[in-house]
Amino acid sequence: MELDIIFQMTQLEKAYKEIYEKDGHALLEQPMTYERYLQLDEDKKILYREMEKHRSTVFNNMYENTVADIDTKPDLGYVEIVQHSRYSYPILHNHEYIELVYVYSGSCMHFVENQSFEMKRGDLCILAPNAMHAISAYEDDAVLVNIMMSQKLFDASFLKMMQRGTVLPEFFESVLYERKVSPYIIYPTGNDEWMHEIVLHMVKERRKKDYLYNESVSLMVRQMFIHILRNYELMAIVSDPICHMQENRIVALMGYISVNYRSITLAQTADFFGYSRAYMSQILSNYTGKTFTALVNEEKMKNAAKLLRETRLSLTEIGVEVGCYDASHFTHKFKKIYGMTPTEYRMKETHKNNF
Repeated sequence: MELDIIFQMTQLEKAYKEIYEKDGHALLEQPMTYERYLQLDEDKKILYREMEKHRSTVFNNMYENTVADIDTKPDLGYVEIVQHSRYSYPILHNHEYIELVYVYSGSCMHFVENQSFEMKRGDLCILAPNAMHAISAYEDDAVLVNIMMSQKLFDASFLKMMQRGTVLPEFFESVLYERKVSPYIIYPTGNDEWMHEIVLHMVKERRKKDYLYNESVSLMVRQMFIHILRNYELMAIVSDPICHMQENRIVALMGYISVNYRSITLAQTADFFGYSRAYMSQILSNYTGKTFTALVNEEKMKNAAKLLRETRLSLTEIGVEVGCYDASHFTHKFKKIYGMTPTEYRMKETHKNNF
């Protein structure tokens, strides 16, 4: 497949564009519920008949999935690669599987739950399962690639590769699965040619369908996630759950805590990020529901638990290692989080590993 084929418009896209240019501009400016779609004139629905066959639930039902789950496929490593149809109606839909939207070129408007935002070249958006969403792309150069996979494959390919023992995996899990923060995460990779090439290769593999093509695409997805984690892990953009403004430093802030938890203070951290103490405390509260002190203590005790499991260091040595220099204070903090003393925790883990 030559490079220009990914830009070449399909016959269906040309037909969508014809409707758009005739009198369909308003239909692409806002997300459309399936109920609203059904009310359109028949001549504006004729190109969507195939879609109607696969939609048995009403699209504006926020509590049921509108698209079948790819987890039902026998191969849980299955990855689907689809180019988004330009000029198609932004019909709201949701599903249980993980969907990634990569902007290969141009731009688009993405509607997710009650938020809307523009995506530009190089942006990679990871959508939370069950998030109601729609995309509006009405330029010839708006080339978007949708990468869909099961939650199990996403967990193995992305979350488990994150730095263990840090706050980041738990934070991303709360974003994507518990929906406590935001229904999406964006990685702005801009003009990263490596990302461009790997996504292009995925599209080529999916179209050619050579022997073991799905295994090939699955490996490329893992390579892409490794590249993201190496180069963009702390650049993720997550919307504020209170005001829905996109905050591009919350992940960096969480990462900073996970690295410097032993000795950081609220004042030092706020100064480092150029925030006032009050504003930084508010950001952390909005995104995590916790105070700065609580997050630091959790990080200390999580690392202490790891040392209790994996080393023979004394309790005093472990306390010093995680920044707790008073033994009784260390024991009190640990018990508050784990419900048992460090000694009891180590005995329990040792007993568990012996069986």
